[in-house]
Amino acid sequence: MTTSLKIFTAACTAALLAGPALAQDFPERGIELVAGYGPGGGHDTMLRTMARVLTEEGLVEVPLNVVNKDGGSSAVAMGYLNGMAGDGHYLMSVTSSHITTPLNTDLPLDYSSFTPIARLGIDPEVLVVNPDGDFASMDAILGADRMLNVGGTASGSIEHIVTVLLAREAGIELNFIPFDGDGEVVAALLSNQVDFAITNPGPVSDFIETGDLAALAISTEERIEAYPELPTFSEQGIDIVLSLFRGVTAPADISPEAEEWLVTLMTDLNENDAWRTEYLEPNSVVPGLLTGEEFEAYLAETQQVYREVLMDLGLID
Repeated sequence: MTTSLKIFTAACTAALLAGPALAQDFPERGIELVAGYGPGGGHDTMLRTMARVLTEEGLVEVPLNVVNKDGGSSAVAMGYLNGMAGDGHYLMSVTSSHITTPLNTDLPLDYSSFTPIARLGIDPEVLVVNPDGDFASMDAILGADRMLNVGGTASGSIEHIVTVLLAREAGIELNFIPFDGDGEVVAALLSNQVDFAITNPGPVSDFIETGDLAALAISTEERIEAYPELPTFSEQGIDIVLSLFRGVTAPADISPEAEEWLVTLMTDLNENDAWRTEYLEPNSVVPGLLTGEEFEAYLAETQQVYREVLMDLGLID
C-alpha cells in the first residue's frame, strides 16, 4: 500500500469513527428555557415545572435554566430566540401568541422561523353560562332572537376567534366583549353582565364544580377526561375544533442531532407521571403530544384559521 493510500485510508477511518462521537456531543452545555412572558404566567409556570420534573425524574443530566424575555406578547422572546439560530441549547415556550403576534404586528418572524419541537398539550375553550341567566342552555343560545354579549379576554384572542366561529357556524349574532383578565370575565358572567363566556376550563373549574356556572360545550375533537359529561361543539352540530396549544420550539437551523435529542426529551417528559400530576392536571391542560413535522403541520393549519378570522374581523389586512 502506498503512503498516500495509507493516509487516505486512515483519514476515512478517522471520519467514520468521529461521526457517532459527534452525534453524542449534544448537549454540550445546559439548556436555556425561554419564557415569552413574566414570572408567574402560564409560560413561566410550564417551563419551571418542566425543568423540575425533568431534573428530579432523572430525564436530563445537564442544567436547565428558565429565563423570562417578556414583552410584546412574546415578540421579544421570538426575537431573542431568532438570534440563537443554529444553537440547539435553547427552547422557547409557545402558545397561541406564537401565531397571533406575528399576524397582528410587523414582526418579521413566525412559527416557520424556528424549529418546532413539540406540542405538549392543549387548553380547550369552553362555553360557560350563568345557570340563573336568560341563556342557560345551548338551545336558548342557538335560538336567541337578539344579539348576545360574550365575555372573553382581548380582541383577536382565541376566545374572540371561537366566538366569531360560533356566530358563523350557528347563524346567530354575537358581540364579543374583551376583558382585562379571566377574573373579570368570571365576575361579569356571575353578575349577568354578559350572556355567556368563552374561556379555558382553569379559571372557571371551581365555579362549575359549585354550580355557580355551567359549561355547555368544549372545543376539542372528543370529550375530555376532566369533563366526561360535557359535549363538544361538534357533537351539537357546530364545527369548532380549536384550542390554545402549549409547546416548545427551538431556534432555526439546529443540527439533526440536537433536534432529535430535544424531541426525545419532550417525548420522555410527556410519558412521565410526574408531568401529568404536577403540570397537566393542576392546570387543566389536556395531553396531546405532537412532535417535529406533525407539530409543524398543526402550526400551519392553526395559522390559517387565525389568519382568516382576524381578516374577517378587520384586525389584519
